[in-house]
Amino acid sequence: MGELRDSYISVRREPWFYSVLLLSAAPLFSDYVSFPLIFVSLFLALRDAKKNGRTPAPGKLGLLMAVYLLYMAFSLVYSTDVLGSFLSLLMWLSVFCAYMAAVTVLTDRRRLRTAVLCMTTVTGAVGGVAVLQYLLREVFHLSVSDKLWLPVDSFVYRLLHIDFTNGNFGERVSGTFSNPNLLAAYLVLSIPFAIAFVLTGTRSKPKAAARIALIVAAYGLGFTFSRGGYLALIAVGLLLCALFIRKRFVMTVLTVIYVVLLIPPAIGNRLLSAVPQNTQQSAVSVTETENTPPETLSQAVNQLGRDVSEHYTGDDSVHMRFVMWKKVMLSVREHPLFGTGVGVQTTQNTLAAAGLEFKHAHNLFLEILSEGGLISLALFCGILWVLLKRGVLLLKTGQNREAKLFGFAIVGALFALCVHGVFDFPLLTPRLISTCMLLMGMTEAAARLYLHEPTRELTLRRHRAPSRLAQATYAALYE
Repeated sequence: MGELRDSYISVRREPWFYSVLLLSAAPLFSDYVSFPLIFVSLFLALRDAKKNGRTPAPGKLGLLMAVYLLYMAFSLVYSTDVLGSFLSLLMWLSVFCAYMAAVTVLTDRRRLRTAVLCMTTVTGAVGGVAVLQYLLREVFHLSVSDKLWLPVDSFVYRLLHIDFTNGNFGERVSGTFSNPNLLAAYLVLSIPFAIAFVLTGTRSKPKAAARIALIVAAYGLGFTFSRGGYLALIAVGLLLCALFIRKRFVMTVLTVIYVVLLIPPAIGNRLLSAVPQNTQQSAVSVTETENTPPETLSQAVNQLGRDVSEHYTGDDSVHMRFVMWKKVMLSVREHPLFGTGVGVQTTQNTLAAAGLEFKHAHNLFLEILSEGGLISLALFCGILWVLLKRGVLLLKTGQNREAKLFGFAIVGALFALCVHGVFDFPLLTPRLISTCMLLMGMTEAAARLYLHEPTRELTLRRHRAPSRLAQATYAALYE
């Protein structure tokens, strides 16, 4: 962003560029490929730091993540699935390397802009795969899998003796992911940064390519038919309109009309299906039960789930979510402070005990509550608060348009994460978590570069001033 020229973002044989490129490219491949990409990226980042005489600096977000990881390790003591929790902890420790690589190499504005461009390009590529899958299957009626890496994944998981299920999602496409909802989660996290890149005031070939990537990614999100993804994108759009409608009212209104007219009917019908049904029947049910207040928390949860789920009796996807949430809330009541242990396996066991065959709670905040309890939720909200605070501070920066756009991207990604997280669990796979780590690293870098926050270097040696006794001894011996 800023003054972007072709010569300025050229592919150079520098370690930092390939480090950023590898971090951004992880969503293009399967989850097991993301680990070597992250480790190689960290190696290149440390090599770049050594070359330029720098020390890795985790920053405030890194310290908060370190505390969160320590709490995850503590949960191994009481976890209901120790092996699953240990493997989840290893996964989180591995993807934390993505954050360390990002904050190590993103030391100036040129590198930060390059990282946003790389992410935008990959976002467009991932969305393009989804669009191509949908066209080949629904328009040309070809027998094409909705998962790009399905043959390779099935071979690798069978080789490693890992259970692998190939779900059928109908006309919905998954792109490079294994599930349409996971693809939607990645796209809604990345699209705000693509929008920020496109809104820069300088015309250039990278910006033109980013505009195409943004459009393709938006259509890719549409063909996931993820209603949570749609609502998250609408939240980002409303935030964008609220921030820029005063200065560009006519352009904003025309853009909204243009976007609405370009929405395919299938996507519009899917979005409208989120409107509650059976409202008259539910109103009668509420009227009948409003005079009998629940006496216990269990009764309150049961009544809430029954009243709300009656709106969606014809929608099995939404109805089953309310059923899952009710079971998870009852589990949280039994383990409110510490949860049942890190890892979706513990929540899966809870749901399996209730006769529900689901891998997680399909809700970001309930999943965190179920795994780590109120302590884990407090730590997670602390990280979100730091991100939100920095995004707002960037939005308030004087006349620096570039900083404001970074602020919009950070706040927009947070909005998307929280809105989509109401209906799903965006932190399920290594690729999604590494994307979040990259966004956190870019936020830390933006805070240093635009808000001039101090850099906290990571060092094992503490540099203390010599004591008065040491100074007097030195003076007596050598002076």
